[in-house]
Amino acid sequence: MKNIFFIFIILLTTHAAFATSGDGGYAGAFLRMGFEARSKALGDAFTAVSEGAVAAIYNPAALPNMNSRQAILSTSFLPLDRNLNYIGFAMPIRPKAKAEGQAPLNAGLAVGWINAGVDNIDGRDGSGNHTGMLSNSENAFFMSFALKPSDYFSIGISGKILYNRIPDIAEENSALTSSGFGIDIGAYSNPLPGLTLGLVLRDNMSKYSWNTDKVYERGTSTVYKFPKIVRAGAAYRIPQQWLLLVADLETSDVQNPRYHIGAEFQYKELGALRAGLDHDSPTFGLGFYFKLFGKQTILNYAFMPGLEALAPDHVVSWSFDF
Repeated sequence: MKNIFFIFIILLTTHAAFATSGDGGYAGAFLRMGFEARSKALGDAFTAVSEGAVAAIYNPAALPNMNSRQAILSTSFLPLDRNLNYIGFAMPIRPKAKAEGQAPLNAGLAVGWINAGVDNIDGRDGSGNHTGMLSNSENAFFMSFALKPSDYFSIGISGKILYNRIPDIAEENSALTSSGFGIDIGAYSNPLPGLTLGLVLRDNMSKYSWNTDKVYERGTSTVYKFPKIVRAGAAYRIPQQWLLLVADLETSDVQNPRYHIGAEFQYKELGALRAGLDHDSPTFGLGFYFKLFGKQTILNYAFMPGLEALAPDHVVSWSFDF
């Protein structure tokens, strides 16, 4: 029966289906591989950047420093029948002063949904006979809020609801599901003109809890914890505004340290070229800036060569300010 291979399928789909270098073998890999074109083209180094709605994912504390509201749609074209999508909205909050000399705190708010999945998993029974095609989907629904208590410092927090679903594997071909909750906490600072710093703790308390009572006669409960990630980042934009340099250092409680670096070359208000290193993997990308219905719109693309045996990854994102 296909249920004999339940544990194998769980490990395949939830731990390794979205594995990149250093991300495999642990739950929640889809949250650590990058899913937005601009940040991915910059080597996935975005902890100290406050530009765009995706900043809420990398460091919620960056939100009060945004210049405008932004909505974003992003999709990744990945090998091995995988898909990775993101939709988000973020905005700075600028309250008006109630009395002269009393300046209220600036703030920021963001909401979003990250969806990942893999299809066409070949189900087999104990004798190796084909039993059907299986699939898996993972989701993270998040909300972020941040405050800026001073002109040079802000703090933020994100709450994430996690939901994992494997259809047609439990009794009467019903779905097996798991849910969880996680928190990201961040700090952001702009101590000097052009220089910004970021620090974030990601996936605190994040985990999946699986119960296989409806799969096995003697089902068990198993908990898969997400790695706790700590990232420190720096970004510097030169006074002429045409060059942005970014760097992140990432550590966790289960993985070796990783580095992320990138550079963005902007040409006036027409577009940008980007390149980076996501640890030991090169990344490339470009952006096009244009007006749509009188609003600033950006179309970003990222390219990652990937492993030699696999096709490259492509990420396309569309964002607009309003």
